[in-house]
Amino acid sequence: MRISHWSKVDARWYLGVHCQKCGAPILFALDHSDGETEPASAGKLVLTCVLAGCRHQADYTTAVVARFQKQPAAKNEA
Repeated sequence: MRISHWSKVDARWYLGVHCQKCGAPILFALDHSDGETEPASAGKLVLTCVLAGCRHQADYTTAVVARFQKQPAAKNEA
């Protein structure tokens, strides 16, 4: 998943879930394995969507944890 508002130099992996209401990614931790191992159970996990138009809060304890990494921006060839 490409998230365009992240810093262009940030290539780290993050753990997150998809908002139950709007589907946007909600990031909650750095993935210190850099995408190499399966994410462990997060335990009790109550999160709020970061999108201003959503702000849905829910219990994501049983949700599937996904990995997210910023993709490099496409270069403009002139």
